[in-house]
Amino acid sequence: MINSNKPRILFTTRLKKERMAALQSSGFSVESVPFITFEYVIPAMWISQLPDQTDAWIFTSKKAVKAIKPAINDLKIPEHIFAVGSKTAEMLEELNLEVTIPDEYNVVALAEKMKELELKNVTHFCGNLKAGDLNKLLGENVSLTSVEVYRTKLAPHTLNISNYDGIVFMSPSAVESFSERNEVNGTAKVFCIGPTTEAAATEAGFENCITPEYSTLDDLTESIQNYFN
Repeated sequence: MINSNKPRILFTTRLKKERMAALQSSGFSVESVPFITFEYVIPAMWISQLPDQTDAWIFTSKKAVKAIKPAINDLKIPEHIFAVGSKTAEMLEELNLEVTIPDEYNVVALAEKMKELELKNVTHFCGNLKAGDLNKLLGENVSLTSVEVYRTKLAPHTLNISNYDGIVFMSPSAVESFSERNEVNGTAKVFCIGPTTEAAATEAGFENCITPEYSTLDDLTESIQNYFN
């Protein structure tokens, strides 16, 4: 361990009480300070943006699934539905939808998986800070419609970072918000949920970030435990 006391971990997003309790029972002092907030767009505001025909839906976050849930019975379900991440897929399956996920939980692997099919028109349910390279990854032969169903807002705070042994980022937007008013000191270790978040953290000047092989909260938690134990 870094010190004889409990490692102090800062999550820069809202953490569920059960997850926080599990980490605390594992010997960590955990604090959750959200650096981003979310608001959902009501279906009446986006449903008219959906194309008449689409070969596939894409979901790159659980929040997008939650946003479409109230309108699911009013939507025409396409033949293919893709999700990045097992938890996102599970939420879709709870809506009785059949879902395909890539072996690696990122948009690059997702695009490669989709290229195995002859898709012409696809719809991405996303937030206002969606990944900008998905269109390029899918190729010029695929028409991508991005439908904004939730919005992310930055909520920066100024904290005494020396109070923490580890800083956890769950999204590039959390990195951006955190970096507006804070810098990571030399003793705090940075943990990232996935490669896109790690890239944002590296660009912000955070070095030697730890990122799990799979972009799930369970794997991220395991990485934190392995580092400090």
